Amino acid sequence: MFGHPQGRGGRILQIAETFRQKGATSPDKAMTIQELGLPPRFEMAMKRRLGATGIFVEVSGRYYLDEARLQEFQQQRRRTGLGGAQRGAWSARGTMIELRMARMAVGLGAIVIALSNIFLFRSLDLTLVVFALVILWVALTIFQFYYLARIRSRWRQGSAGAPSSSDLPQDVFFRIPRPHA
Repeated sequence: MFGHPQGRGGRILQIAETFRQKGATSPDKAMTIQELGLPPRFEMAMKRRLGATGIFVEVSGRYYLDEARLQEFQQQRRRTGLGGAQRGAWSARGTMIELRMARMAVGLGAIVIALSNIFLFRSLDLTLVVFALVILWVALTIFQFYYLARIRSRWRQGSAGAPSSSDLPQDVFFRIPRPHA
């Protein structure tokens, strides 16, 4: 419910709508989890990333929705490309997977054609095709590094509502460090 990164932004909006329907939109109108009809996992989520967003504020065991912070959170997600009509944080992860799959297909294609050229055909045309595939593979690798660096820079520019490193695509070449508090 709260742990799946793909539904994080959409789930936050659903929870915010629950707060609005119940009228828990200010400190004096704050309500308990039971009054809001939220599961006990909400309280655990508030102690983790959900609480770090500042969208839902706890006051003596009661919670209310901070509309201004929700607006900031939505703008932050739009700026970093993690919200909107796409797949949220999974859109970046999906793009990284697509790049990896393309690199793998191009690399395997180059190897198969190179081996068949060496052992079967010995053709200059196939040698040029292998050379072109190797160049394409290198270009895809460079683009993958560029794309990951761009995601990392957007993440570093974020605020408390920025996604955690577990929401961002992890690459084999280097890991995204967690920010120091």
